[in-house]
Amino acid sequence: MSNFSFLNDKPEYKNFSKDCIDAEEAFQNSFDSCVGLVRKAIEAAVKWTYATDKKFSSASDNLFDLLSNQTFERAVGKNLIGKLHYCRKAGNEAIHNEKKFSADEAITCLQNLFDFVQWIDSRYGKNFKPRTFDTDDIPVKDSTLKKILKGAGLVAVGVIGTIAAILLTDDDKKKY
Repeated sequence: MSNFSFLNDKPEYKNFSKDCIDAEEAFQNSFDSCVGLVRKAIEAAVKWTYATDKKFSSASDNLFDLLSNQTFERAVGKNLIGKLHYCRKAGNEAIHNEKKFSADEAITCLQNLFDFVQWIDSRYGKNFKPRTFDTDDIPVKDSTLKKILKGAGLVAVGVIGTIAAILLTDDDKKKY
């Protein structure tokens, strides 16, 4: 079960649910694609919010302008707006500048998207149930997990080697 699978049970979110699920599923193939798709999902979810709640209005269809709307900012809160802008910028980098993203950066974007979807569900959903984002629920192929763990393992080996080198003083080297 993925972090966003609950959206399939909520037909009112059909305009953005597939984008959220696609973004999370992309994690296993490409962190860059994941980040780009998170941006797409956020844009769809923000536009859904504007269409659903008539107190939000904007002459622009641009994601930056929609996120910067004062009424929307106040409703969502500065912390969550900051997370959405982070994903917007990262997504733009992934799409237009072909920046390479790490697993941690992609997970941060997924977490931010999840937080926004939870905000939406808490305000507009039927039968809202608080949920938490769980990295263990991100669908991952064995090969992707092995790549991530291998990268983490190499980092750990490098850290251990560095610590060992620091601990070996010139006096210790003379004993051998």
